[in-house]
Amino acid sequence: MCTIKVIIEKTPDWYNSYAENVEGLYGGGKTVEEAKSSIIKSIKLLKKYNDNENVPNILKGKYEIVFYLDNDIIN
Repeated sequence: MCTIKVIIEKTPDWYNSYAENVEGLYGGGKTVEEAKSSIIKSIKLLKKYNDNENVPNILKGKYEIVFYLDNDIIN
């Protein structure tokens, strides 16, 4: 099983999320939970609206998502 590493960064008004090891996955929200939900939606949209050959290999099999905030795991 592969691991998708998602970093969540706090800005003054927002939480930004992005996959460290998968290009093109971004999200955000007013809370950590919204940022996590947004990146999961981003994965679903990427898989839905791209041909299989354009989907990163890591998303074609089983994977887990690990979220990091300030260098700490927050799952």
